[in-house]
Amino acid sequence: MILLLACNSGFGYFYHVCVMRKAMNKQANTHQLVVCLGDYHLKSHPANKSQRVYVESLLKRCAGIKGKLIVEDLSSVSNDGRMGCCNFGINCSEGVLGKLADKARSLGVAVDNVEYRYCRVAGVGPLLSNIKANPQSFRSSATIATSSLHKEVADEIEKIKKYDDGKLLNDLYKHTASGVSAALSKIGFKGKATVAQYCVPLQRKEYRQELEKLCIFDSALIDMNIMHSIAACGSEPIIFVLAGGSHIEQVSSVLKRMGYESVVTASAPAAAPAVKKVLNSDSADGCSDVHPQPVDITIIDKFIR
Repeated sequence: MILLLACNSGFGYFYHVCVMRKAMNKQANTHQLVVCLGDYHLKSHPANKSQRVYVESLLKRCAGIKGKLIVEDLSSVSNDGRMGCCNFGINCSEGVLGKLADKARSLGVAVDNVEYRYCRVAGVGPLLSNIKANPQSFRSSATIATSSLHKEVADEIEKIKKYDDGKLLNDLYKHTASGVSAALSKIGFKGKATVAQYCVPLQRKEYRQELEKLCIFDSALIDMNIMHSIAACGSEPIIFVLAGGSHIEQVSSVLKRMGYESVVTASAPAAAPAVKKVLNSDSADGCSDVHPQPVDITIIDKFIR
């Protein structure tokens, strides 16, 4: 029996939207659109419900035009068939991205779920959402070994090294894999210690920051998985990418280098530098933690026939 862990802020609302376009066949005047929606991890925001309704209607249209969904969804099965760590699963059914990959699959939409950090969220997530609690008080944190966290990152690095999507992306994959490998070696996840045992000695003054580092040091691997998924879409007329806002910013930058032009960009006012939430953090703890406003994502309607 898998024990489901409540994910306090797995997915929130969209505060950034951009549409990228690239000519696929100039003679036939055909283009490929990449529609990117950036998520802010705060599920308690009232925009979640209305945006989720719109996204589900979007998926139905996506099925009709043979589009593809690329999503960062901890609550659904990943491309590798994973949906948990050890005996623990993730229950993040709320918010705009919760269970979205599963929903899309049920509608017949082609889906790439690029998420892989199940051990991280199961082990570190409860600590980040309960900063003042003893790490040993959470069953998952006290059970999951740091070696499991190491393995899920190392496996992802090895997978990305094998991608072959042309010189520009291949060079980016190599550079990213090297950088994350170096960061992983410094963290020291290989021992027999559990996540709780690893986190207990962390300096309390910077405890939250240290936990956040554990969650995001390899975030560039998600970017690489998204780029690989886009590169594999040779004929799909439209691709939807739904992920954290920082991933969307990086993906948009790389797409421009690949010849995609930006046709629409809309961001919430003052979204940065306050946007610094990570995987599982659901509360602002200082004056700098100002949440961005949701953006009107219906502006992409005009691009969907």
